[in-house]
Amino acid sequence: MSLWLAVALPALPLQLATRALDTLAQSMPVAVVDGPAQRPLVACCNAAAQAAGVAPGLKLAAAQALAQDLVALRRNPAHEGEALQELAAWACQFSAQVTPLDEPGGTQGLLLEIGGSLSLFGGRHRLTQLLRRDLAQLGYHAELGAAPTPRGAWLIAVARSRGTQVADALSTTELAATLKRLPLPLAQALGLDEATRHALQSLGLRRLGDLLALPRAELQQRFGPRLFDGLDRALGRKPDPQPPFEPPAQFVAGIELPADLTDAEQLMFPARRLLASLEGFLRGRNAGATELLFSAHHSPRRTLPTPPTEIALKLAAPERDAQRLARLLAERLTRVQLPEPAIALRLTVERLQPFAAVNNSLLPPAPDETGPGGAGHDWLQLAETLHARLGSERVFQLQAVDDHRPEHASRAVPLAVRAQQGTALPPARPAAPRPLLLLPAPRPLRATAEQPSYDGPLTLVTGPERIEAGWWDFDSPAAGKPRQAVHRDYFVARNPQGQLLWIFRELTAPRGWFLHGFFA
Repeated sequence: MSLWLAVALPALPLQLATRALDTLAQSMPVAVVDGPAQRPLVACCNAAAQAAGVAPGLKLAAAQALAQDLVALRRNPAHEGEALQELAAWACQFSAQVTPLDEPGGTQGLLLEIGGSLSLFGGRHRLTQLLRRDLAQLGYHAELGAAPTPRGAWLIAVARSRGTQVADALSTTELAATLKRLPLPLAQALGLDEATRHALQSLGLRRLGDLLALPRAELQQRFGPRLFDGLDRALGRKPDPQPPFEPPAQFVAGIELPADLTDAEQLMFPARRLLASLEGFLRGRNAGATELLFSAHHSPRRTLPTPPTEIALKLAAPERDAQRLARLLAERLTRVQLPEPAIALRLTVERLQPFAAVNNSLLPPAPDETGPGGAGHDWLQLAETLHARLGSERVFQLQAVDDHRPEHASRAVPLAVRAQQGTALPPARPAAPRPLLLLPAPRPLRATAEQPSYDGPLTLVTGPERIEAGWWDFDSPAAGKPRQAVHRDYFVARNPQGQLLWIFRELTAPRGWFLHGFFA
């Protein structure tokens, strides 16, 4: 059976203004103003402002006289539309059919078809609990309503947002009985204009049931043929198809800061909101991210405009867990200094990566298990933490290179570069042993009667292993160092102190002996 869940967001402009405030800052009086620039009026305000006497419809000057520390923000309809699109993309993790609703003069919110998601999330009550919890993490307060039709669910949610006690309707019979008890002013959510609602109320109608009890033909003749269209769709008497929402290919979201932030570490609270939104977006796309870009925007009214301060996070494997990303960002922010106070924070993820979930095991990982979830996964997380704390220019790892010359068989690459290259097949391992410590450059050895010496005469243990390679880039400079062809016979040797050394003898004149490494 089809079941719709409506998410009504009362006073969305105010919620957008205060979601960047932590719990301690909720006592700050905040108001959203609208109207002409010369005479702005309070559109909505929080509880702290109401306690000081501020109310919707009050002039801004009068509101500032009542609350001297009032934070007044101009309403931004474009920002509200972007927030609804962001929420719709976030909600795709709960439903395959999501529709954002932004009705002029009404409550804004979302519609989700959850009939096919109930078994996945453990039932309707469990799903609504998850939605409320996750919306609170995003900084939103919402009222929910469930019904067999999208418009019916929306009416229930809007009624709850306006203080009306109403139960969810799980069948068309329950829905009809519930809608009849709703107050007539909710007809605004059905598409009725203000003049029609006032005319109906002047006739003595108080509830939607009163409207349904009157002769339909006569009312349509007086108020127009479309009087009952919205109500019929809510009751399921007419089809009410909802346009499907297509999530974007990239994630872009931002938070306006009610107060200027001068310390980079103060950005963590709004950043957690953005990361929670990113996690829902990635879950809905079954994807992860390896590159995140935070941008702290500064005031454009400065004498010399300051470009946004960019804070990049790069990971070695696709990730979408908001808590883990927040820990990495906290390490990164310790090295960031804001040149000017920040007034907004923005998060951008341009490229999505396929995500493979990691299942925890009851048994310890095998010794050679280095993939996701194994022993190597912990080292990978440690490397990412060091990368965030120290920077990409200070964290390296060795990468094998398909070259037989020992000094060119590996290279140090930043962790982020390794992540971008993906999982390529490693070069073939050499058959002979290799030392753990390789000298930066071969060191000449003394030789007596063709016997090399290092802290005493050396005894050859294994060898020779002949390496002749590098003719293709003879005398060509690479990375600032000359790369030449080599013609060598390598041996494992032991000195009188018991050290194992890796030495070679040049096959070309003057056929000298060289030390190249030490075995552990």
